[in-house]
Amino acid sequence: MSIDALRALDREGLRRLSTRVRGLIDDEGITYNALDALPTTNDPVEPGPWRLDPLPVLLGSEEWDHLARGVAQRSLLFDAVLKDFYGEQRTVRTGLVPPEVLFAHPGYIRRAVGVPSPGPRSLFLHGVDLTETAGADGAARGYVAVADRTQAPSGVGYALADRRVTSRALPREFRTETPRPVSSFAAALRVQLIEAAPPGADDPTVVVLSPGAFSETAFDQAYLASVLGFPLVEAADLTVRDGGVFMRALGRMKRIDVILRRVDSEFSDPLDLRTDSQLGVVGLVEMMTRGAVTVVNTLGSGVLENPALHAFLPQLCRALLDEDLLLASTPTLHAATPAGRATLDGPLDEMLVIDFATGERVVGDALSAGAADDLRARVAADPSVWCVKTLVPATGRPAIDRGTVVERGFALRAFSLAQESGYSVLPGGLGQVLLDGAAGSLLNSSAARDVWVPTSEDLRAPARVATAPRSGRVGAAPSGPIATARVLSDQFWIGRYAERAEATVRLVSVAHDRSREFRHRPWQAGSAVLQPLLDAVVAASVTDQLGRIVVEGAEQSDVTARLRRLTLDADVPGTVVHSGVRLRACLRAVRDQMSTDTWLVLSGAERSLARLAADPDDGGEQLDQTLGEVLVSLLAFSGLARESLVQDPAWLMMDAGRRIERSLQLSAVTRAMVVPTAAADVDAGMLEAYLVTCESAVTYRRRHRAVLRASAAVDLMFLDATNPRSLVAALGALAEGLAQLPDELRSPTCERTVGEALTRLHRFDPDEVETVVDGRRAELEGLLDAVDEALREVSDVLERTRFALPAAARPIWVGVQSWG
Repeated sequence: MSIDALRALDREGLRRLSTRVRGLIDDEGITYNALDALPTTNDPVEPGPWRLDPLPVLLGSEEWDHLARGVAQRSLLFDAVLKDFYGEQRTVRTGLVPPEVLFAHPGYIRRAVGVPSPGPRSLFLHGVDLTETAGADGAARGYVAVADRTQAPSGVGYALADRRVTSRALPREFRTETPRPVSSFAAALRVQLIEAAPPGADDPTVVVLSPGAFSETAFDQAYLASVLGFPLVEAADLTVRDGGVFMRALGRMKRIDVILRRVDSEFSDPLDLRTDSQLGVVGLVEMMTRGAVTVVNTLGSGVLENPALHAFLPQLCRALLDEDLLLASTPTLHAATPAGRATLDGPLDEMLVIDFATGERVVGDALSAGAADDLRARVAADPSVWCVKTLVPATGRPAIDRGTVVERGFALRAFSLAQESGYSVLPGGLGQVLLDGAAGSLLNSSAARDVWVPTSEDLRAPARVATAPRSGRVGAAPSGPIATARVLSDQFWIGRYAERAEATVRLVSVAHDRSREFRHRPWQAGSAVLQPLLDAVVAASVTDQLGRIVVEGAEQSDVTARLRRLTLDADVPGTVVHSGVRLRACLRAVRDQMSTDTWLVLSGAERSLARLAADPDDGGEQLDQTLGEVLVSLLAFSGLARESLVQDPAWLMMDAGRRIERSLQLSAVTRAMVVPTAAADVDAGMLEAYLVTCESAVTYRRRHRAVLRASAAVDLMFLDATNPRSLVAALGALAEGLAQLPDELRSPTCERTVGEALTRLHRFDPDEVETVVDGRRAELEGLLDAVDEALREVSDVLERTRFALPAAARPIWVGVQSWG
């Protein structure tokens, strides 16, 4: 089937295609943090799913090659302009560029003057936002550049992920059209990052510096780091000392040679740049100036994003490259020129007026006559910092909207990479489905698009790039595991939240099963266990703030509705979704460390929970199915972690978190279900539910012929080392894992505390379980208190010592600065 045939699909066929693409996006865990959804508290916020139109855009080989030449030339021009702006500034001194265009733009970083270039090119990675435009007669007249992304271009990771999704969603079309691969660009990017290392770094270490998991394009950063094979770090992971930039890893310092920067220039160093930045590395600018580390894109490259610069590109191209500009920009005029003033005096309906000193943007079409006059007066007062752009409507490309194929504006972010001979361009890029009207002209989009460029038969196609270092540098040679305090902490809590979610699912499942059995059969033998069991479930899951689940009487609860809340309420600690949200937040923070199948095994749980939430009238059938599917996903994740992840120190921390949480959950369930005593039939029912919750009912029946005794149940769950669900097995594995940590991470306090807990456990006589004081099994409760105290001490010590980030460094003039 061809792309044209896809457009001819009926509504049902398009629906199936859209569903397949959405499922693959969920399986890959592709997300986007909308700016208006960023958190104002420390609570994690679920990012929205990435929106990808199922129909790829197919560009002709000749069309693309012409466009790629224009993008490559534009990158060469911007590279020359960047060198001049931070060098001799001849373009300013000769009048080619007004001084205000350079010095008034916030992207110009004076402290970046004198910083060495990262190799033969100053501009390392360049993104160009393009739209295809049409003439009055409807005939396509080519592409124009709307904006340039030179600060810290985002989108390469999304483009790679989009290609992975469409190649799997449309395998026949992919084979038929044979689009040029995008993987070669990623390989070239990796090589060029290695080549950018300072002289003398024969085995350079490269990292990707991220603003953090709440960044708008956090997925893009993590996915690109994973594809490149370089660590994803945040500012707290790095420090400047001894004349270099170092990464804190396993108590040691590993020197960093190259940083792929995804933090804006002004936030990169709170010592030399913005003093209120929490995203930068103190002293980074000084290390760049000394040539001790290479940062790309280089500091100050954001000055090239000035929209007013577009007005001067044709003259700059002739002056700096001795060529005519191949790729035009949207018509742009500097407000200080006669043409700019004349344009502002006319109608503003199709204009975008920009104060490039402050970033203010005004769409003329949205202005009343009075507001337009006020704007003209403001511009006239200081025209040197204003420019005016003509909003050019984009031509339409077929896209899917609500199950039908419609024409929607198309934009493309093309990417170019600096190489010794020029710039190589990513075949295709990151496409966008634009909104209608002025919003589309401003590049506001409703979805992304994959862009396919058929493989050219011409072997001289310009997309060829180098994928092996010319210098002989290897880059990131095996040098031991890289695990910063942040990564270790996230991995530890991944283990804890995964185990906590699994324990809660088992509790709710048992409660739902017993409720279904006894809720409307109070005469049935064993029904008296239902109320104490539900009380135990609330206590063990620590969801007391929801109140009791009452079976009978005036305050009788809707049991199914309450169990749904125990499953779905993300605002209540202890529920399944509450643990799941935090599990995914930790996973996203260390996405570059995880197996690519992680999101596949967890996406089924997310979809099942979404179906349950969308069915408020469920009588229990969907709840039962959801609990089963979530449990399967969590068990698959546990198996994936054990069988597919490298068992390095970060994995050992994740396993330690899992063992601690399993022990605490076992203690909580035992305290709620076994410690209180009751009538014989209730006691028996509680012990049976306890064994089912602990996934040991079958083993118990096989060994004890279904005779339920508390001492025998505790012996199986606490003292039987052959039972992987037992407390002694969990504590033993925890002690072994702590001992396997590298010397830099080992904690004698933690090891001693776990050892003492194991000793206390081994001395415990299961027959003492039958000792009852005031209706409670006192000896067992004392053991639980001791185990809980020991495990919480271990967790607290790890948090304070092994996961703690160093105190933030402050500039010496902190006393006169506002720190918010």
